[in-house]
Amino acid sequence: MSSGKAQPGEGARMLSPDDAKRELRQGGVTLIDVGEPWQLRERGTIAGARNISHEEIAAVAASDPALGDREQPIILTCGGGGKASRAAQALRELGFADVSVIQGGCRGWQAAGHELVPYPPDGDETAGS
Repeated sequence: MSSGKAQPGEGARMLSPDDAKRELRQGGVTLIDVGEPWQLRERGTIAGARNISHEEIAAVAASDPALGDREQPIILTCGGGGKASRAAQALRELGFADVSVIQGGCRGWQAAGHELVPYPPDGDETAGS
């Protein structure tokens, strides 16, 4: 990832949809959509996104082995970016060092010409939880 990490106590780094897409293509990034599952079912999400609602992000991040590495790069999204920004702050407070938010969330992603995919993938209601 790029060297634009936020310092401890700062908010997350904001990524344009194009920059986020580039980082996701490079790999090694965890993408989390912090919208509610019903919102993802209505609007879709970015391919490869895991769903952890913004209300659950701190509890899940504190206990999920997949999120045990506080240095791993994480990109957050939601419908418009507000919930993702709040979730990013929660992750920063838990010690995550490399948290980014997609500017404009999924709406910004689509406005930049990128595709959303149906949620849950392949009808799997447990995807990402």
